[in-house]
Amino acid sequence: MKETRNRQDDIMDVNKFIEEFFIDPIVEHSGYNIVNTFVYAVIAIVAAFLIYKWLKPKFTQRFILYLIPFVLFGSTVRVLSDTIDTGVAQQYTGSLGGLIGVVINLGIYNYSIFTATPGIYIITAMITLIALILSEKLRRPKLFPLIGLALWIPHFIILIPMFKEWMFFVMIALIVVVSLAVTWPFLSHYKLLKRESFLAILGHALDGSASFVAIEIFNRMSTECTDLGHCYFGQHVVERTLSNFIPFGTAMFLLLKIIFAIFAVFFIERYCKDQHEKMFFYTLIIIFGLAPGIRNTLRILAGA
Repeated sequence: MKETRNRQDDIMDVNKFIEEFFIDPIVEHSGYNIVNTFVYAVIAIVAAFLIYKWLKPKFTQRFILYLIPFVLFGSTVRVLSDTIDTGVAQQYTGSLGGLIGVVINLGIYNYSIFTATPGIYIITAMITLIALILSEKLRRPKLFPLIGLALWIPHFIILIPMFKEWMFFVMIALIVVVSLAVTWPFLSHYKLLKRESFLAILGHALDGSASFVAIEIFNRMSTECTDLGHCYFGQHVVERTLSNFIPFGTAMFLLLKIIFAIFAVFFIERYCKDQHEKMFFYTLIIIFGLAPGIRNTLRILAGA
């Protein structure tokens, strides 16, 4: 009996661990913690390795561009879920001929493990792989990005009536432009001015700029935060730590993101000799910057 009781205790401890570090952060919207960040990172690394082994010949400059519509799709679906979760979408139920109301009633975009991280990344990756396999089977490689666009455009159209915080969007765009202008001489000096290096730095500059504007400016200026309490906070461990303990800490987060992207580009160009390997690492860097950057920017724009 003692052995059975101990096993039950172990199972309860495991369940409690999973609930505390993985389930509760999703349910409570509390963001990432050290434990789930580490686990998600390990899973992402393993998945990336397997995908690389499987699709290595596919990683080219063109393939990176073909992936962008799917990044847009995943990020936009995430924002649509945010607008429903925060009640913003419910204010536009009659827009687009009642389409937004229909979308809300479907329930599939409600905030859940499937529309939050990491679920949305997994689902988007699966849809991307299915689209890739389909285009290969039909021997129509250009069908691949068209599927991504066909998935993204309708979701983006649904969001358009909700876009209202244009001042903050312009702020993000200006900071991104300045960030790119500052990094341009470095890239030019080391002959790193390429389409993929530009996208890598653009993605991380967008992510960092959106975080800075949301936490440091939107939270101080917008009535959504000051009157209604709908304030943004850093969901990632490093971002949240900097914003909590350093005045205007997200400015440091923005700087770190840009530095990371620059060093990543420099490392890839210097140490990756195989072209497919080089494009694979570029793909990872671009997605990990652009996906959250697009999501955060669109969410601010919608005030969700």
